[in-house]
Amino acid sequence: MKLSNTQSKLALAGLAIAGAFAVQQPMQAASYVVDDFTKFEAGQSIEGLGTVHELLNIDAIYSDAVAIFPDSTKESGNWSYASNGTHANSDSNGGLNLGGFSEVSSNKNSRNNSFEFTFAEGITVSDFSLLMLDYGDYNAFSAQGHNVFLTAYSGDQQVGQDSLAGSGWESGGDANSPDGVTEFGRTNLAVQGKNITSVKLTFDFQKGDTTHNKSFDPFLGFDSLSFTANEADSADVPEPATAIALLAIGAVGTTTLKRKQA
Repeated sequence: MKLSNTQSKLALAGLAIAGAFAVQQPMQAASYVVDDFTKFEAGQSIEGLGTVHELLNIDAIYSDAVAIFPDSTKESGNWSYASNGTHANSDSNGGLNLGGFSEVSSNKNSRNNSFEFTFAEGITVSDFSLLMLDYGDYNAFSAQGHNVFLTAYSGDQQVGQDSLAGSGWESGGDANSPDGVTEFGRTNLAVQGKNITSVKLTFDFQKGDTTHNKSFDPFLGFDSLSFTANEADSADVPEPATAIALLAIGAVGTTTLKRKQA
């Protein structure tokens, strides 16, 4: 049977719709862990999409995010997470065997330690976490209270948050707290949400009646980033029922033309 030009176009349109639906199926969710920074030198920037992972961009909001290691932390380098000279060269201070990251600043007490994490174009995540180390054992500003926030956004909308609050110097604030023990110095922060496009880590502390938007302890380290990536939702991707309906319309159109020809 030979189809007319109109019938052929309708049939090809139906096939194109089916093909587009098959090609544009969302990818399967995949989980990733970033806990090896050994390809960087201590103090080297880790910012930019693809620098630590092809799907991840790390940005220190007020300064620069750099790699740190437990055997090379020096306060004079302005990028150490160590609290004081006693801990500056201690391999146990953080347990970062494969390194981590922190914020660099020309003045060590001016570090905000605020970061934004974003993802490759067309990618959203459903969960995100990081390990915060050595927070709370150095009250640089004599703060009376302090907070940490890990906040997930889908566009401009907040879709998830994890937080930690304290009252000042914390007895469990050293990074060599035992594994599996939830203390300020070794805290896993995690958020979950739908279609997360960015995650922000922010701090504040209170001194008197004044709130300061930065960490009361400037000497922090971060490690073990993890996230589950998905392909971003697209309004252009036909739902299964829609694709089937479009194919059915094409088939009906072809049948109708055949009857008219007959």
